[in-house]
Amino acid sequence: MSFKDVDARVIGIICKYQGIRGEVVVEVFTDYSNTIKKGDILFLDKKCKKKIKIGSIRIKKKKGSSRLILKFEGIDSLNAAEELRNKFIYRHPKDSPILKVNEYWTDDIIDCDVYYNRDILLGKVIKIEKYSANDNLVIKIKNSRIKNIGKSSNILVVPIIRDYIKRIDLKNKRIILEKIPEYI
Repeated sequence: MSFKDVDARVIGIICKYQGIRGEVVVEVFTDYSNTIKKGDILFLDKKCKKKIKIGSIRIKKKKGSSRLILKFEGIDSLNAAEELRNKFIYRHPKDSPILKVNEYWTDDIIDCDVYYNRDILLGKVIKIEKYSANDNLVIKIKNSRIKNIGKSSNILVVPIIRDYIKRIDLKNKRIILEKIPEYI
């Protein structure tokens, strides 16, 4: 999903309210939470129509993940904050940080077809799992000849490291694996 395909990039989800003055706890999906600042305009929809402005921000670290405590302008009560629960927060692509070489947005990788040896289709990326050591591709296996790779669940988990990933081709929505994890 490049700028042409998506209007906004998801940066997190509002988990719950914090206190009685309208603050909310946001689970952050981006590695660039430090680029979210007071005064930033975020959105509650992919089409960037429902604006919401950050009035204040605090960072809360918890077991390898970071959460933000945000206070949005105009959200001044527990009830108003509770109405935002489970809503995704988006950032307009023009406000997103510039990525370095071999860095990718999670939403660009999701739905990529995954191949082994360039021509053996394994399946499709359905999500990215984030861990402190590395991120992992979660692949839904489509190829009936290799379903035993994913055991009974038909899911294959591959670490996003050079040992396993040969190439990521976002233009063609294709990921080529160097090898299949040994632990399968």
